[in-house]
Amino acid sequence: MDRSYYIDSLDYWGQPKRDGSRRVIVATKEKIYYQSRSTKPKGKPTTEINQALLQAANQLGTFVLDGEVYYRSVTGSEHRTAPQAATANAVAGAENTPVVTVYAIFKALYYSRRALTTTTEAERIEAGEQIGQYLPHKLFEVLPTARTREEKLALATKQQSEDREGEIWLLHNCTYIGGKDIRKQTIVRTKYALELDLFIVGLSFTKTDGRRFGAIAVAPEINGKLVTIGAVGTGFSQADMAEITRRHQMNPGGVKITVRW
Repeated sequence: MDRSYYIDSLDYWGQPKRDGSRRVIVATKEKIYYQSRSTKPKGKPTTEINQALLQAANQLGTFVLDGEVYYRSVTGSEHRTAPQAATANAVAGAENTPVVTVYAIFKALYYSRRALTTTTEAERIEAGEQIGQYLPHKLFEVLPTARTREEKLALATKQQSEDREGEIWLLHNCTYIGGKDIRKQTIVRTKYALELDLFIVGLSFTKTDGRRFGAIAVAPEINGKLVTIGAVGTGFSQADMAEITRRHQMNPGGVKITVRW
């Protein structure tokens, strides 16, 4: 559905979409545990984040957060990897400024000796906001939640005007479902497409039949140099792949493609 449906709906609340890696955090007084959306154990994002969580857990007791790790540039933009944020810093003329690792708090799943997975989304968001008050704002972001139509409209307008990725719409009275719940539409993601003209700097190897390469490494030109910012692995046919391979072999580093995501 169009985002206007969720803006007008009384059942949905909105949050800004962040481009990072999902993390569930279990914070105890003795140790902090991190896991991915698929429940695989993950390492701590930074020592500073880990220490801040330990201090909060010693004040509040054990709590569980659902959120996302991302990397913030000097302009305030968020990125999935530190090199991408470093590239944004370089573009802004601040290549020597350190990238900041941030944990964005979506909600809490356990707080004040109470499991929140069977309560409403509204209660989980409120608990996440309460925990966020005990964490440093430089390292943690409590995602703002738009509840009224006016707030939701302002959220969408701000996201689009600042060239952000999009929004997340949540049924505020639903129980918790881990991962991406597509069938029941308790969580809906709306995105704004971003187009960039980038240079092809490499084609990765693949063993898949019918594919000339696995993915295309792409890079913008910054201060006269090509700086790789990621890879594109979908969106082209076999004929496209053959032509891309031919052009890249003839002119490595000199072929441009338009990337849309």
